[in-house]
Amino acid sequence: MSGSGIKTVFGGASVGIGAFKTVEQCDEVFKILKAHGVDTIDTAQLYGSSEQILGEAKAGEQFIIDSKTPGGLIPPTNTKDPILENGHESARKLGTSINVFYIHAPSAREPNADVLSAINELYKAGVFQKFGLSNFVANDVQAVYDYCEKNGFVLPTVYQGNYSPVARRQDTELLPTLRKLDISFYAYSPLAGGFLTKSKQEVLDGKGRFGLEGIGAIYNNMYSRPLLLDALARWERIASEAGVPRAELAYRWVKYNSALKPEFGDAVIVGSSSTEQLEQTLEGLDHGPLPAEVVEKIDSVWETIKHVAPLDNFADGMKPS
Repeated sequence: MSGSGIKTVFGGASVGIGAFKTVEQCDEVFKILKAHGVDTIDTAQLYGSSEQILGEAKAGEQFIIDSKTPGGLIPPTNTKDPILENGHESARKLGTSINVFYIHAPSAREPNADVLSAINELYKAGVFQKFGLSNFVANDVQAVYDYCEKNGFVLPTVYQGNYSPVARRQDTELLPTLRKLDISFYAYSPLAGGFLTKSKQEVLDGKGRFGLEGIGAIYNNMYSRPLLLDALARWERIASEAGVPRAELAYRWVKYNSALKPEFGDAVIVGSSSTEQLEQTLEGLDHGPLPAEVVEKIDSVWETIKHVAPLDNFADGMKPS
């Protein structure tokens, strides 16, 4: 088993509303995760019944559990009392204290005093151990950090953000701020929502997550851009020449060859739509770093698309107009 020191986290969005709807199915997932040394599961209040099913499967007795309050994704719940209620409800459903508790997306204006006060109360009540942010731009991260520091609140120490070979703006726009503030970076969507496993035509035909409605509209907003679509042929060629499946190429790049660093406590979040896919993903990650010449080719793709690449799922896909 190859190790980069970069933690691998299982993304629990497929629990409850996806492929893994029962305790028995979760148990199969847990066996695979344990076999590959994965000790953390990431979930969220917005992932349907994910928290409930994980609690019923007693995931908290076997794994570290992270979760999220919706924040700016559902503005009516983004006030003090709903956040307090939701935080306690998440812990109750999961049947365990939460490790990282994230705000899933920012408020219209940051810092949001009511939200941060609620987060601090939940922390003092022992609902979670670490405070996290997700989908915040760098200036908002700094504003939240400064407000928490000024008021003696729990400081954010983990950030979860969109990151893949075709979405690397975090390198220059976010990571310098996170490094300065000693905040770990957890990379979600290393396959760019499945974009990097598809051909241009498959995306145009609305395959997988790229339909025109619901979550498909989000991913189309982010990735259905001419230069990005044209880059898929180059991505497929790089994978073919390297003898590596396209998904594995992306996962290994993020874990071993990107700006993620073990000394900062960084992590990569992997998802799955089946136990077979999960096994394949984790086995692929065990293959270790990509050769330098392959990394150079991936970097060259980025240079041609970086000016049109998306930042994250909130700013580019979900943010209210």
